[in-house]
Amino acid sequence: MKHHPSIRRRLLAMLVSAILAVWLVALLLVHQVAQHEVKEVFDADLARSARILQTILLHEVVEEQQMASKALEVADELGEDGLRAYPVLAGLLRQYADRGSRERLEFARATEDVQPHYGAGLAFVARYGDGSEMLRDHSAPDIPPQPDGFAVLELGDEQWRIFTLSDRPTGFVVQVGEMLRFRDELVRYITRNTLAPLLLAVPVLALLIWAGVGRAMAPLQRVAEQVSRRAPDALQPIDAADTPREIHGLAVALNRLLGRVDAAISRERLFTADAAHELRTPLAGLKTHLQVARSQTAEPAMRKTLDQALDGVNRATHSVEQLLLLARADSTQIQVRGDATVNLRDIVVQVVSALSQQAFERGIDLGVDAPVDVMVRGDLAALQMMIRNLVDNAVRYTPVGGKVTVGVGAAENGAWLEVADSGPGIAVADRERVFDRFHRGRGEQAMGTTGSGLGLSIVKRVAVMHGASIEMGSGLNGGGLGVRVRFPQP
Repeated sequence: MKHHPSIRRRLLAMLVSAILAVWLVALLLVHQVAQHEVKEVFDADLARSARILQTILLHEVVEEQQMASKALEVADELGEDGLRAYPVLAGLLRQYADRGSRERLEFARATEDVQPHYGAGLAFVARYGDGSEMLRDHSAPDIPPQPDGFAVLELGDEQWRIFTLSDRPTGFVVQVGEMLRFRDELVRYITRNTLAPLLLAVPVLALLIWAGVGRAMAPLQRVAEQVSRRAPDALQPIDAADTPREIHGLAVALNRLLGRVDAAISRERLFTADAAHELRTPLAGLKTHLQVARSQTAEPAMRKTLDQALDGVNRATHSVEQLLLLARADSTQIQVRGDATVNLRDIVVQVVSALSQQAFERGIDLGVDAPVDVMVRGDLAALQMMIRNLVDNAVRYTPVGGKVTVGVGAAENGAWLEVADSGPGIAVADRERVFDRFHRGRGEQAMGTTGSGLGLSIVKRVAVMHGASIEMGSGLNGGGLGVRVRFPQP
């Protein structure tokens, strides 16, 4: 079975794919923006920390350098003799002169319970102009001298973002560093928490889209159901007044097609009926002339020729009658009213009575098995047409001396009508095709019986009109053909 793609599923797939694609682009943009903003904020924080540290420590450096300078001035004024005269004072002056380049401060170690998460990735280093360290964080790596500004260095197993700030007059240098992985972690956190609600909303959004698309396509579904519920011969225009703009053109085009099909079928039915009516009169006249000619000649050869001509006229007349019946069966004038019920048993008795002479002439035992009345909803004339064709076919194709039985009955799911014979039957492979118009079974030529190939087409048409189903199986005594028509409950 061929799989037909669903517009609803296609729209859902396209919309959800488009949303996911947009969210993917948004993910990249959010990641880039977050990365840029985190870099700007953290770099600004590094630079501010370096300036604050420089401001605090530079005052100490300047004071120490001033004290060292004053100590040197005093020592110069005292000279070598004065320094030897006052050895204690000389030691103090020498201590203050050296203190500006040698004092080292200790950075207080933070306890683990007050250490913030991102604080573990920060480091500070302060150096005098001669390169000696004045202040160093306990977690700070060995940061090599760098020019002023930002730099990214590979120190140990980590990448560090280093900001270097120096004081030109004193040569004092402050370096503040930060691990880059903390920045990456923060960028991922921002991106994940920004887009996580959107990703969690995908199933809800898909359900809303599914429901919305289904609601939007409801008019299309109504048109499809309206068309699917129609009978095969219902060619009235579709109500396109409330159809959406997208399918309005399709509905209009479909109505035009239905109009053209209805006109073509009407012309075909009219031609069939007119042609059949026109042929009936000349065929009846021709048959009369042939019968008169046969009665007035005694030559065996001529009588045989006239008999063959009469057989041909009879077949033609039968075909014309069948065409008229088919035209009537196809006509929209036959309507099965919901409140009209007929008795199948009465119809069967009437048809069998009408065909009893034909069966007698062929030596066929034609009987009825209808012990009770069976009521069905339907058209009397159409059902007579159907039953007559079934019984006529059975009588025609049953060999001389055979038997045909017409039965009716009722069951829980409805009524049934069955025509069973003891004839040659129909091969299983041919049972579907026998309902095609002008199809003649392979058994006809073998029996020397010819028909129009329209009888079972008429039966099928009338059955469809009444919502009935047709089943074919074995006939009498396990042979022949049995045709059963099942009617719905009235």
